[in-house]
Amino acid sequence: MNVIFSPDLRSAFEHAGLPFPDCDPEAGRIVRFSTNGRNDDCAGWIRVFEDQNGAIFGDWRTGDNFVWQRGREGQPRDAADFAEIRAKADAARKAAEDEREEGYRQAARKALATWQAAEPAKHHAYLSAKGIAPHIARERNGSLLIPVFDQDGAIQSMQSISASGQKLFLPGGRMAGGCCWIGEPSESGPLLVAEGFATAATLHEATGWPTCVAFNAGNLRAVALSLREQFPRAKLVICGDDDRHTQGNPGRTKAIEAAQAVKGSAAFPTFTGDEGTDFNDLMQQAGSEAVKRQIIASIEKPAGESRAVHLINGAAIRPEPIDWLWNGWLAAGKLHILAGAPGTGKTTLALALAAALTTCGRWPDGSRVKDAGAVLVWSGEDDPTDTLAPRLLACGADMSLIHFVGSVRDGEQHRPFDPASDMRELAEAARRVGNVRLLITDPVVSAVQGDSHNNAETRRALQPLVDLGHEIGAAILGISHFSKGSQGRDPTERVAGSLAFGALARVVLAAAKVQDDAEGAGRRILARAKSNIGPDDGGFYYDLEQVELQDFAGVWASRVLWGEEIEGSAREILAAADTVTERDEDGNEDRNEVDKWLRDLLTDEGEIAKADVIKAGRACGFKERTIQHARKRIGAETKIHGFGKEKVSVWSLPIRANNSTMHASHKKHGMNGTNDDSEPFVPFVPCDLRLEEGGTDDCTNDEEEADEWL
Repeated sequence: MNVIFSPDLRSAFEHAGLPFPDCDPEAGRIVRFSTNGRNDDCAGWIRVFEDQNGAIFGDWRTGDNFVWQRGREGQPRDAADFAEIRAKADAARKAAEDEREEGYRQAARKALATWQAAEPAKHHAYLSAKGIAPHIARERNGSLLIPVFDQDGAIQSMQSISASGQKLFLPGGRMAGGCCWIGEPSESGPLLVAEGFATAATLHEATGWPTCVAFNAGNLRAVALSLREQFPRAKLVICGDDDRHTQGNPGRTKAIEAAQAVKGSAAFPTFTGDEGTDFNDLMQQAGSEAVKRQIIASIEKPAGESRAVHLINGAAIRPEPIDWLWNGWLAAGKLHILAGAPGTGKTTLALALAAALTTCGRWPDGSRVKDAGAVLVWSGEDDPTDTLAPRLLACGADMSLIHFVGSVRDGEQHRPFDPASDMRELAEAARRVGNVRLLITDPVVSAVQGDSHNNAETRRALQPLVDLGHEIGAAILGISHFSKGSQGRDPTERVAGSLAFGALARVVLAAAKVQDDAEGAGRRILARAKSNIGPDDGGFYYDLEQVELQDFAGVWASRVLWGEEIEGSAREILAAADTVTERDEDGNEDRNEVDKWLRDLLTDEGEIAKADVIKAGRACGFKERTIQHARKRIGAETKIHGFGKEKVSVWSLPIRANNSTMHASHKKHGMNGTNDDSEPFVPFVPCDLRLEEGGTDDCTNDEEEADEWL
């Protein structure tokens, strides 16, 4: 029950300068309350005796511990007696504090002298065992030394780590709030906080972000509060240990408390098995990329925040039109897939569209690009120097608006771009470029680190790519292949890999090569196989041709020549496409089909390494021997580049002076006249059909081929 105290007890606390609970505590029970005026503090406690004639008071923060009871010898009997005892306790506490402070100063001087005498660490056994770089660490007498700095950057203590991993702190040194940095902290990016040095080094090496060493779980909150004071706008991520096998899981508990205190995020390692507690264990089991992925996944999730579904009221939504780059075909902020069989020039098609976008040129239907924009090109297969840039130049692109995704600076090192973990950095780079309207990903399957045939994994892997397009307002154009043996099926289902590629994309485009007919040998078609946001039919004829770049002698590249528009569904349009690999009665690939495939590949790619030809052929079901025979039949040339170990065999078609091809169908939209607006139609590049003066063209030996060429 509640007890009404006599004024003696309350007044005794007041005269002694001790806090007292706002309400009268129940007898026999310990009641916690604030002793510093903060609502979230509960360092003070009091328990009233059952006979209600006394009480015990304590303060965990100051160390106070008093007993008050009426009439007992040696105990305070009134307020004055209580105040006298309190004064003696205060004096003793101050003497102890002075002694501790002097111990702190002596430890700081010793730590500084030891640190200055130590040498930079290089090959310490602990570093090798943990697989980390030395960073700030030094070495002396076989021990690895890690400094402990205060908030002002002065060294206040030191941790030593033996070769076996035993950790000791300098006796008498201050540890509360002490830390050290790996990397230079600032408010421009996330700041990570970890318990130990090895974990902090692992996190910094995996993410490139500044990481603070707090040395133990109990120090995480003090360090986090200090960092919040220094960097009020920084994103703080407390990276705790997952010590789930320890009673109470103190690492996780302390990390969450620290993150909540500074409104930051908490991150913990996730293991496939039962072994491991910290991020260094995760790195040694699964690699640095796994560490980075898990940190990024946790960075936007506030610590301790309960899960909740966010509902958007329909009345709050303002309908907006689709932002079309090319009406009905390319939409800003949406994912598109361009798929087709080998030899259809998918990459060249994508670059032709990019070229039109950078120059306010015309789309294949004759409509003009409304506003020029920048283009990002990320290719995991083609080199920008000898393949991508020449094709863009051949298509007439404004190269100042083309940006190739290169390596990623990760700390002091550079590594290849990883779509699974580097999308945030790519978004920041795109914002620096400004007005990025198209991102080409070739091949799009590179964005999937897991099983690209698993729907769930593919959807999760592609989502960052979809989010990136929405965030920067760019159309995402992913390039893919048709699955082998998928002829006759719905074009969307023919995209290689999981059905999620076609399902997640808002628009799917299909490229194919048409069977030879009277109108033109080797024509190709681009069809709209699917669209969730517009018409899902129609297409265009196009051809590929090899041209020598005007300002770069000896550099040849393929470009697109657009033909007439096609009506009908994608399945109808693709019905005539050359996508079936025929076989003879003995089960061998039909010679004509192999020859066509190889000729198309070399026309599209130009000069290509023999190993790459064989690899591409095997992907289409052709044997190496069959491909070798086809090379001889079509007259492809072989050359050797380099010497010794650098020697590479390359294949190419012989270059003819008049290798340009143009069909009568190209006259549409003013290619040789005017379009409906009476404006000269400017294709991606001018059609340059010339014969060498004084020379002959060997393709005129065949009258029909000459007519076709003309």
